[in-house]
Amino acid sequence: MDSTTKKLYTALGVIFIFLVWYISSIIIDNEIILPKIDAVFKALIKILGEKKTYLIIFSTLLRLLITIAISFIIGLSLGILSIKFSKVYAFLSPNIAMFRSIPVVSIIIILLIIFGSNLAPIIITSLVVLPIIYEGVYTSFKSIDKSLIDDITTISDVNIKVIKDVYMPMTKPYIISSLVTSFGFGFKVMVMSEFISQPNNSMGKVILYNREMLNMDVVFAWTLIIIFLVILFESILKKVKQTGE
Repeated sequence: MDSTTKKLYTALGVIFIFLVWYISSIIIDNEIILPKIDAVFKALIKILGEKKTYLIIFSTLLRLLITIAISFIIGLSLGILSIKFSKVYAFLSPNIAMFRSIPVVSIIIILLIIFGSNLAPIIITSLVVLPIIYEGVYTSFKSIDKSLIDDITTISDVNIKVIKDVYMPMTKPYIISSLVTSFGFGFKVMVMSEFISQPNNSMGKVILYNREMLNMDVVFAWTLIIIFLVILFESILKKVKQTGE
């Protein structure tokens, strides 16, 4: 499929979503359950015209970027150790599996009690993102041709320089793929964590407040902002991945 055809079908998919939304809102005819498209876009325009909106978006994105940065450093370090020492991989496997299977809502409530509303969203999102990054790093290093690794080890031990100059360029596409997944999934978890823990200047808290006030047009407008931001940043990361290939 060429790029023009792909763009056409993507546009048709978007139109279909809005068509279903338009027809459903007419059938339901209840703004509290499903607000109409025009009401949501009026709310969206109003939201984008307020300075505080950008502070809220920046605060949530900053929490997410801090979380991904910390998770990436830990995930990269653990991935390298797991490749170098099989015992480390065996030790970490059940722990990573546990992190992946923890019910998010339950752990948010526990962490909220322990760490408070500001740290809880960062910690819970890191617990969700870390396994994705770790497995991406481990899989990418594991996929390197063993004969190449043998050639490298005959010349030098696996050190920081070898990792930076040899391993990292070869594993870059895999790692960026894990970052793309981490950002999209992490953003959703971050907003949900904020929704429950309600830190100041957060998208989750704004959504919760407007839901309680039954301002569903505002809730839908913020949801559109979240979808746009996820698509935007995932597109940027995919462009970076394509550039590096």
